[in-house]
This record gives sequence, C-alpha cells and structure tokens, in this order.
Amino acid sequence: MQFKLAETYRYWWPVKVRVPDPESPGKIVEQTFKALFEPLDREEQLAESERAAGLKTMRDLVDHEIQNALRVVKNWDDVIGDGGEIVPFSEDKLRQALRHSWFRDGIQTALKESLSGEEARLGN
Repeated sequence: MQFKLAETYRYWWPVKVRVPDPESPGKIVEQTFKALFEPLDREEQLAESERAAGLKTMRDLVDHEIQNALRVVKNWDDVIGDGGEIVPFSEDKLRQALRHSWFRDGIQTALKESLSGEEARLGN
C-alpha cells in the first residue's frame, strides 16, 4: 500500500476501558468501544507535553487531559447506555464519559498505542 500524505489523519481505533464491576465487589471488568481519533501533529503534541509539565495541581492535570481528549476524539462506536440503547456521539456525552478516570485512561492508552505504530492488541 502506498503512503497517503494527508492534511489531517483520522482513524478508528479500539479502546479498552477497565471499570469496577458492579456485580462483583473488588473486581474489574473490561469494556470496549471504538474511537475515531484525529491526533495532534508533532508540534502540537510537544506543546501540550510542555504545558502539562508545568501544571501544579491534579485538577489542572485532569482538565488538561480532558481538553486534549476533546481535541482528538471525533466520534465513537459501540457505546451504549444503561438500558442497552446506542449512545450517539456528542461533545456533551464525551465530556460526561471523560469525568471518569478509567475512561480517560482508556482513551490515553489507545491513542498512545495507535501512535506507536503497533497494531491494537485484542484479547488478552
């Protein structure tokens, strides 16, 4: 396959979110969905890393993580609500999900994996 030089790159990537299991105290359950990422270019990534390094409080760091996720996550698939209904992507719904550390961790891990040049590890 030939290399495609694009102005911006968008691609779907699997995201694993490890959440507390509501059925089994002390256990974790892995949930998955797909995110459409549009990653920052290298200069933007470096600027964001430098900004993050200067943050003093956990609140500031979490706010920074949320703002970065809002910039790079453009859509999702396989996200359902409490009743099993499909949850359409919106900035409000993404903000709601980003309030939870396990969701932010899943997004960050998936984005890092996608940028490393390795294929997603599915399964164990």
